[in-house]
Amino acid sequence: MTDLSFDSLGWLNLLWVVLAVVAAGIYGIWRRRVGLRRFADPHLLPRLVPGAGLGRPLLRLSLVATALLVLVGALIGPRWGQETQMLLRRNVDVLVLLDVSRSMLARDLAPSRLERAKLAIRDDLLPALGGDRIGLIVFAGVPALACPLTCDYGFFRLALDDVGPQSVGRGGTLIGDAIRKAGTLLAEDKLDTHKIVILITDGEDHESYPVEAAASLWEDQRVPIIALALGDPEQGARIPVKTDRGETYLEHAGQVVRSKADFATLQRVAGVSGQGVFVPVGTSNFDLASIYRQVVSKLRSTEEGQQQRVRQPARSHAFCVVALVLVLFESVLRDSPRRGGAHVVLAQRLTGEAA
Repeated sequence: MTDLSFDSLGWLNLLWVVLAVVAAGIYGIWRRRVGLRRFADPHLLPRLVPGAGLGRPLLRLSLVATALLVLVGALIGPRWGQETQMLLRRNVDVLVLLDVSRSMLARDLAPSRLERAKLAIRDDLLPALGGDRIGLIVFAGVPALACPLTCDYGFFRLALDDVGPQSVGRGGTLIGDAIRKAGTLLAEDKLDTHKIVILITDGEDHESYPVEAAASLWEDQRVPIIALALGDPEQGARIPVKTDRGETYLEHAGQVVRSKADFATLQRVAGVSGQGVFVPVGTSNFDLASIYRQVVSKLRSTEEGQQQRVRQPARSHAFCVVALVLVLFESVLRDSPRRGGAHVVLAQRLTGEAA
């Protein structure tokens, strides 16, 4: 049996206990025979105590010793052979990183990049989760946790409706910081689940090293990123700004600022893992639910391949059953024939002598 293995061979030290029990049993049998010889003459002993030989006592002692040996065999945890085991299906935790910087107010996606992203999360993604947990981190110049991982979709909707450029305390776009905050949050969660990060942004990063952050997240926790790039990458779009005189557009050095989507950076962010997905939304419509299902289906296919795995099963239970049978057999075995039979023989002999 070449595939034989054991869980803990340290329990073999109990063999010394078995040896002590056997020695004590042999000593007890010897003391009993000495006592019987002192009680009666060897010629009368078979008549007074029928069946006082060594056969049955030694048989009972061997049964007890064998049972103890078998129990030691169970304790060392023998394993051999192969067995197919079904694993439980794990849930999916989704952490959404939503860009709420002012560039997300551009209207090359109606009604705006930010509002279109919020609609996709609320109307597409939430119905597709099927009870899985979802969380929300909003970011611009700094990331902020808007909603922890939860199954309470009503609470999540309330948190999502309230987010905007006012949700963070500093402007700009630091995608790398948001990814690192997501990694910290996911590392603190101890549930054994699949974890996915959905990054929704126009990709205008301000030197926060998002590709390195995504690579670290994958290497440390095996969490893929779905990166959705919103906005026109060629012409860009103006950023509306509300003032006391009405709405105008953001300017820099006397020129109207046009926000362009950065597809290249987001493609690299998603590409650090084999399960990441880059979606160049641009200014077209997109279905976040189908994108999510595509990624989850890959996770499930990998999981289905792991649902059945072959390993060496524990065989201790068989040893325990054998030990129990031996103990039960020893308990019903007598050292000598029934006393009733001995009394009848003795009475018959006494009657015969009297006659």
